[in-house]
Amino acid sequence: MKKIFLLVIYITIFGLGANAQNDTSLYYFSAAYKPTTSDSAYVVLKMFKKNEAWFGREFYKKDNGLKSEGIYLENNPETPEGSFKNFKENGSLDYIADWNNKRLVSKSWFYKNGNKKSLIAFNDKSIVQQKGWDEEGKEIKNYVVEREARFKGGMEGWRKYLEKHLNANVAADAGAPAGIYEVKLQFVVNKEGYVSKVKAVNIPASCKPCAAEAVNVISGGPQWEPAIQNNEPVIYQAIQFINFQVVDDKKSKKG
Repeated sequence: MKKIFLLVIYITIFGLGANAQNDTSLYYFSAAYKPTTSDSAYVVLKMFKKNEAWFGREFYKKDNGLKSEGIYLENNPETPEGSFKNFKENGSLDYIADWNNKRLVSKSWFYKNGNKKSLIAFNDKSIVQQKGWDEEGKEIKNYVVEREARFKGGMEGWRKYLEKHLNANVAADAGAPAGIYEVKLQFVVNKEGYVSKVKAVNIPASCKPCAAEAVNVISGGPQWEPAIQNNEPVIYQAIQFINFQVVDDKKSKKG
């Protein structure tokens, strides 16, 4: 089974929508961990009162195997607190996620023998630590726990690529009024860095040609640096925004 590494880091407790009864709530999630119905659910989160706190257990829908468990501040999947154990479909421990005031502060993965495999820690803005070890407990230098797919050359390389290949006049040529037109794109970067399945998921009403141009510039671009998870490349679902601007001629002449 292929693993898809998402842009935003989640554990399997996010989403909304519940079926509450007698201090017990059920939340259903798809394989992409988006809220869904019971019939199409990949996992089910059951939340119930325990010692004046909310306790949550998440199960794989197909066989009722335990997926995760932990404490919540409220009867709300978006309020985790403390340590959450997360298990693979075969029942083995996958990782432990630690939360403080509803914010993810660290994740630790483990080998089958129980030894720690990797650790990643966060503050409220970014990653602050990444470490990894082999199965005998020896630290691996320059270990990357998690990294998003990224354009080669970073932001500066991305800017230069757009300047060279993007038709910035698309919005003006389409007769769009003065303003900024943002296109939100979704695409997949595979383990080798190749881009596929590019589509515009948010298209400006006044500049539909902007979406086509944005899709073309992503589809026709070079390989990206693949995403990394536990020091290995993984498939990555990316989100990218591209803006087009139309300048008011009258204002530009006055300037």
